[in-house]
Amino acid sequence: MTDPQPIPLPIDASDWSDDHHDSAGSGTPLAVVDFARSRLAALVEEARDSLVGQVRGLKSLADTIHDQFGGAVPQVGGLAGEAAATIDRIADALADKTAEDLVEDGRALVRDNPAAAVGLAIAVGFLAGRMLKAAQD
Repeated sequence: MTDPQPIPLPIDASDWSDDHHDSAGSGTPLAVVDFARSRLAALVEEARDSLVGQVRGLKSLADTIHDQFGGAVPQVGGLAGEAAATIDRIADALADKTAEDLVEDGRALVRDNPAAAVGLAIAVGFLAGRMLKAAQD
């Protein structure tokens, strides 16, 4: 069995000099930290954009329900209209947040509700596992 080849990082070799290490003395080159931070921010922004699209899809569904049932069943139409407006506000607020804002919101959620955060992490892990298993089949 051959050893796996190392994956090249998109970092210039000059970034590895001793004067680019962090001030905490951990020995981690700042270029690696900066690269990881920027990549994480890009991933968070991609996830945010995807989520905004999905939330806007829910708004479209609520609009359709409002249009279909608004005249025949006023209560359903009214609830669907209120839901569409609320969903639209959520999508707009989410779209306006930066990656740093989203990360800070996540940290605040974990600080304020650690049990809920653990439960959510378990649920997301379970769903991700099911999706991966379904994708393999």
